[in-house]
Amino acid sequence: MKKFLQTAFVAAMTFFAANSYGQLANGSILPAGVNLTDLNGNTYDIDALLSGGKTIFIDISATWCGPCWGFHQTHILDDLYTQYGPTGTDEVRVFWIEGDASTSVDLISGIGANTQGDWTAGTTFPLVDDAEASATLQAGFYPTLYMICPSRRVWHISPSEVGAYWPVSQHIGNSRACTNPIDAVLDSYTGETATCGYISQMKVLIQNKGVNTLTSAGIAAKVNGTTVAYRDWTGTLEQFQSVEVNVGANLFTSPSTDVEFTVYTTGNDVAPTDNIGTQTITLAPEVTNTSLIVKITTDQWGTEATWKIRKGNNAVLASGGPYTDLAASGTTVQPDVTVTLPAMDCYKFEMLDAFGDGLCCQYGQGGYEVTTSDGTVVLSGGEFGAADAKRISYGVTSIGEELSAASLNVFPNPSTGICNVTMNMTKNEDVSIRVYNMLGALVSSRDLGSLTPGDYFYQVDLSAQASGVYTMMMVTSKGVQTQLISINR
Repeated sequence: MKKFLQTAFVAAMTFFAANSYGQLANGSILPAGVNLTDLNGNTYDIDALLSGGKTIFIDISATWCGPCWGFHQTHILDDLYTQYGPTGTDEVRVFWIEGDASTSVDLISGIGANTQGDWTAGTTFPLVDDAEASATLQAGFYPTLYMICPSRRVWHISPSEVGAYWPVSQHIGNSRACTNPIDAVLDSYTGETATCGYISQMKVLIQNKGVNTLTSAGIAAKVNGTTVAYRDWTGTLEQFQSVEVNVGANLFTSPSTDVEFTVYTTGNDVAPTDNIGTQTITLAPEVTNTSLIVKITTDQWGTEATWKIRKGNNAVLASGGPYTDLAASGTTVQPDVTVTLPAMDCYKFEMLDAFGDGLCCQYGQGGYEVTTSDGTVVLSGGEFGAADAKRISYGVTSIGEELSAASLNVFPNPSTGICNVTMNMTKNEDVSIRVYNMLGALVSSRDLGSLTPGDYFYQVDLSAQASGVYTMMMVTSKGVQTQLISINR
């Protein structure tokens, strides 16, 4: 089992165009006659290496490319080469290619103005200066990273995914990454991790690392061993391709809940341990007054920073930025912005960075805070990639409380599409009605405003929806009340 981790490096990657070519298509056959000569004059016949059963990683970069340098400095490829290269298990070869014809060899060694540094320092694998090879391999941007299997199939992968393709023992020996027949992987959780009680779409990214095309899979979400959502996925997923799957919806009542996700496939999965992952879901912080204060401190690149506060229906309530850049690294404290919350709801604060490196820390110790009017910090952050999104609850988090303020009744149930809804209110409440399908997608939403004590009758038209089971939610200041309804035609 693994805990899903968000890698800051992934979010920070920005790609630079290299030439007019598109990258080699995933699963395509490597062009013939690729021979590489490194800076020391050693020549490598790629076809011969593949015939010898080697898996080859090729990093095509440019000396001036910042994201290329950032990836190079992680030394992920050095670690891969040391463990699985000629001095290790001898299963892998790694090459770095300078693909820009306008750069010189000196720049690779850090000599000159158009380079990020000395690319040779600490590098254990061969470095190659060959723009022609880059063109043959159709590097459409920098960095371009390929994994080439002994079958000569080429796979374009994200720099951050190198470890995922060759992650320790589970893809070595009799179960190598390029030869596994069936190997479905639960890559990461991509849905929301903070909630005011209800997450409509628990989404995960599944990946096919097996040689066989993956056409179906089942994905389950469990809490304390009990399945709370399940999705049967069908489609076409070639080796190393990924797809995002919405497993379904769930109500959360504890401050912190671990959800275990498992992907199931037909056949003998060679690495079942990577079919399982857990994600912690937390309840959003709750505020009790209607005013929030947004405090932003930008780094040098203020024009990259923007923020939004969204209502529960995703409409933008307030926003700020972009701001002004500085001439050098540093920070700017931006004017505070007071935002008035119009009603009880589950709000979302989004902090965005256009470049993808957050507000901190390379170009200044920037960050953000969202506070109440009395100075209590509700949310804060600064180190993230392209976006940081968090929830704030104004009066809708108390799922576990008994809803004494209102009662909900839906009839007829089953229905052919027109649902009658009756509610009895015992005190003033802001009320909304939302309906979700079994995949967690919102199919109907209606804000009823502030209701006084008494009996109320509404109709919800679901006649455009397919037959099936739906969840109707009544959201009040006391929490959320739900009822399953069935549409039959």
